[in-house]
Amino acid sequence: MSDIEFGNNSIRERLYNNAFELKIAPSLQCLIDRIIFLITDSNSSINDIYKVLNQDPGLSARILSIANSAYYNRGYPLYDLHQALVNIGLEEAKNIILCLILMDGIKGRLKFKDLFRFWRHSVFVATSAKILAEKTLDENPQLAYMGALLHDIGRIVFYSEIIDYEVLIKDLTTTHKKERFMAEKELFGIDHQEIGYIIAKKWGLPEGITSIIKNHHNSENGKGKTLLKIIRMSDMFFYCRETNGDPEKLILINEEENINLELKKNMEVLNIITYAK
Repeated sequence: MSDIEFGNNSIRERLYNNAFELKIAPSLQCLIDRIIFLITDSNSSINDIYKVLNQDPGLSARILSIANSAYYNRGYPLYDLHQALVNIGLEEAKNIILCLILMDGIKGRLKFKDLFRFWRHSVFVATSAKILAEKTLDENPQLAYMGALLHDIGRIVFYSEIIDYEVLIKDLTTTHKKERFMAEKELFGIDHQEIGYIIAKKWGLPEGITSIIKNHHNSENGKGKTLLKIIRMSDMFFYCRETNGDPEKLILINEEENINLELKKNMEVLNIITYAK
């Protein structure tokens, strides 16, 4: 990789082009609209999800691998997809399927340390956002989880394209107290919100999700401002546990043990999601 001339058009174009090249499997692309509808539909059932997953052998195999893992196994091997979904549970299955779709797009692009960092942050924020949506009754909890899990998808391109991305960003975010997206703009001419928006549009994600990805650092922009605020507060809570008088942060502090338990489970399952065929 050639040396980076910070802020110039060359690196911006390279990041832009990389975002367009980020693909998911064609079989998943054909099913993604239906899968996302079922994930966010509170009336969807195990049978509905089974019928869609059964059309993709690769995705079905990974669900079976996870169902047979230590966290979900009931003491006997599972070979049937429907029973695997029953054992995992409807809401948990929805979360796992979303994670599998995301992982399909990023697998093999990142070093494990970057993948671990990205995954840990995304799952923490997603779990926090889902809890806030459940507690405040303002938004669909599954939509909050989905939007939060995908909110930083643009970072994938920076990790894969920029050597020492975190090191370069850290100087501006810690020493000069700039937010990450502002530091990215200054260094590379584009930020992870813009890059993420390109990916979201290419993958055909719903407008509500693309708006979150494009605007999550400014809850005053985009549609669904309440949902944006929930994700923004969850994102901030990852970095700072002080409430500063925010009722949302107080809720999350009271739920921190549950958030960390869910995070631990997801990080343990990371290897299965990453390497299962």
